[in-house]
Amino acid sequence: MVLLMLKRFISRLGFAITLWVLLAWSAPVRRPARGMFGAGDANQDRIGPPNPTTVRPRPESNAAPAPRRAYRPEGDDLAPVPLEAVPGVAMDQVVRVEDLFTATNVPRIHLEIPPSGIKELRRMRNWNDADRPTVKATVREGGRVYTNVAVHLKGATGSFTTIDQNPCLTLNFTKFAPGQLFHGLHKLSLNNSKEDRSFLCEKISRELFEAAGVPVPRAGYAVVALNDKYLGMHVLTEGWSRRFLDRYFSDTQGNLYDGGYMQDIDAPMTVVCGKNPGDHSGLRALILAAVDADPSRRWARLNRVLDMDRFVSFVAMSVLQCNWDGYAMGRNNWRLFQDLSTHKMVFMPHGLDQTFGPRVTTPAGSIKAPMQGRVARAVLETAEGQRAYLERLSQLYSEVFHVDAVLKRVDELAAIIRPAIAQGRPRAAERHDQAVRRLKERIIFRDQSLKQQLRDLGLLPDTQDKRP
Repeated sequence: MVLLMLKRFISRLGFAITLWVLLAWSAPVRRPARGMFGAGDANQDRIGPPNPTTVRPRPESNAAPAPRRAYRPEGDDLAPVPLEAVPGVAMDQVVRVEDLFTATNVPRIHLEIPPSGIKELRRMRNWNDADRPTVKATVREGGRVYTNVAVHLKGATGSFTTIDQNPCLTLNFTKFAPGQLFHGLHKLSLNNSKEDRSFLCEKISRELFEAAGVPVPRAGYAVVALNDKYLGMHVLTEGWSRRFLDRYFSDTQGNLYDGGYMQDIDAPMTVVCGKNPGDHSGLRALILAAVDADPSRRWARLNRVLDMDRFVSFVAMSVLQCNWDGYAMGRNNWRLFQDLSTHKMVFMPHGLDQTFGPRVTTPAGSIKAPMQGRVARAVLETAEGQRAYLERLSQLYSEVFHVDAVLKRVDELAAIIRPAIAQGRPRAAERHDQAVRRLKERIIFRDQSLKQQLRDLGLLPDTQDKRP
């Protein structure tokens, strides 16, 4: 019996030793980690992807995180350079600017953000980060000094860059300093025009919307420096606020909605301003009217809750400019205001740096292409709405969209901003020249396409039809 028990013990012990040897042989050999992760990184010791449940703590360091990729959009003309390396730039020079949006001089704006503020802004690494930190800055312009200016990064998938690159910025002069205004504005944005190297689409397109009777914030230009870095030319745009609304509406107490990124009226929206931000009755009435299945009833309901005259002009001018990135054609870049004096909703354009078909669409885009925005579809899918749209498009083409005048405006603005673009950056000036030429070609092409399409529909007046 003892001998039998001893044999069983030896057999089990041998099996255990054999199993232990096999497991040790098949386990991965732990080697010092190499490459970008540095020594001691456990992820380098595994075969296959790292364990998704493993979270490594961030190292305790005040150093800026390395950029995820080199910032070189179409060359290096957008990359910031040391301010001292740019000859002839006096950021504190006095520039006569009675009106930022009509003057022929380009103002210089020098932002000073302390290291603690820069560190805070570095936390935002992507355009869709939920947290957009706001910090305090000092702004110097034309001998004037503005303190406690609220600054945060702006931009979406096409224009966003981090604070260490060439950022788009929103400046609020009254948030931390009530009553402080910058040339009559309490809020403005500085856009790097990353997707429009002509720097012209925003301003020209806004002027065309204005001429069409559509409310739109104004645009101008500024040369920008941030601390000891020269960022160069930026498009300066008026902020969305009650001061903007005052120019168009007798009652500015209604809600001003931010349409967000690639959203429609039925998505959650931020209320930019409004006396009663919790009252969404006007928005709900618009949503219900837009989804009414009966076209005749829908047209009547929409006319009761939507400023139809302005909306038809809004859609028609968007199509004339081939604005693929706007509400009508792309469900993007829009604002919505509840005008309490008429109890109607008013659509307004935003983000107009992609006009005249530079990407998704071409300047030959059809004027009868399907609409993407829910309200645009709801209107144009009725017989009355389609007729009103085509009539307004023909009218705006004849009375506002004069190709020779638009091309002349392109040349005027290009002559104003090119010297500032060229300061210290010859390559930027060259790219600007090329972009201006391409923009003019697209405008001419768009005009030819519109003319032919309107002729085919019998909507071109005799005086316009005689033009070549």
